[in-house]
Amino acid sequence: MPPLYLLEQGAELRCDGECLLIHQDGQPQRSVPLIKVEQVVVFGNVRLSTPAIKRLLDREIDVIFLTVDGRFQGRLVGATPPHVGLRRRQYRRAEDRAWALELARALVLGKLHNGRTLLQRYRRDRQMPPPELDEAIAALAQARARAMETQGHAALLGAEGFGTQRYFAGLRALFDPAWGFTTRARRPPTDPVNVLLSLGYTLLLHNVVSALETVGLDPYLGFLHREVYNRPALALDLMEEFRPVLVDSVVVQVCRDGTLTPALFSRSDDAERPVVLEDAGKRRFIEAFEARLRREVLHPEGSDSAPGQVSYRRCIELQARRLARAIQQGSVYQPFQLR
Repeated sequence: MPPLYLLEQGAELRCDGECLLIHQDGQPQRSVPLIKVEQVVVFGNVRLSTPAIKRLLDREIDVIFLTVDGRFQGRLVGATPPHVGLRRRQYRRAEDRAWALELARALVLGKLHNGRTLLQRYRRDRQMPPPELDEAIAALAQARARAMETQGHAALLGAEGFGTQRYFAGLRALFDPAWGFTTRARRPPTDPVNVLLSLGYTLLLHNVVSALETVGLDPYLGFLHREVYNRPALALDLMEEFRPVLVDSVVVQVCRDGTLTPALFSRSDDAERPVVLEDAGKRRFIEAFEARLRREVLHPEGSDSAPGQVSYRRCIELQARRLARAIQQGSVYQPFQLR
């Protein structure tokens, strides 16, 4: 089930029996049965009543708080799942440098493979593909070869960084110049495409955090991304293979098919928020992102440990379970790879 997104500034989320009620200016606007809610995502100035908070905690429904422009602020979660044995094994694996390097390598290879496959798909769709696409595709093959040969964590990060830089150079060629996308810029996003990428990565990250917590892993102890206070390093690890599939391709789609236009963005004097996406554009992007999460894809373990069609949302959970199994057994992790 998709999250309940609350974007209406000044709204209040209340609880009435088995339903959540969204009020605006004191008047009820819509009602959502609790049984249809797995997560609530709050943008900006939205209030939650105490009964609503209690009911969400009782139902173990996470609440994600974002700024109005989509930057993460915090989460409201219930009790930590009692998977002590798995988490203890996770901490021990992190101390095993050789094993941790191999897991990190698998994550990087999955990311580079999916990025390269995505660019190859766009290349096939064009009669006259721009040379930047061919250059990026070739560079990603080089990055994968480097990643397979690296003998240390720093060298692996170097190969990953090289591939990511060249990947975005290829991705840039897919956008009309009117979008002003020249390079990946995160803090702050300096153009509409970067605003969408950052928003999409934030939404994806918290889908991954929820999947990891569901299977019992600690989302804050990673293998590719090093431990930094209050950073969900393992979630950042796992989301790498899904970035091209679930965010980058959606951003390309909405910018090319007219779902979003540059007119839905405005400039701001705020140095931390120089480009602002209007609420109407935010809703359209979220709808496209959720549609992608509902799309079905073939997964090797999609049906009773046999190949089967699953939604991308379910695919994230299956990969979290693969990761938990690899950590538990000390086996090789197999990233999700586009065909």
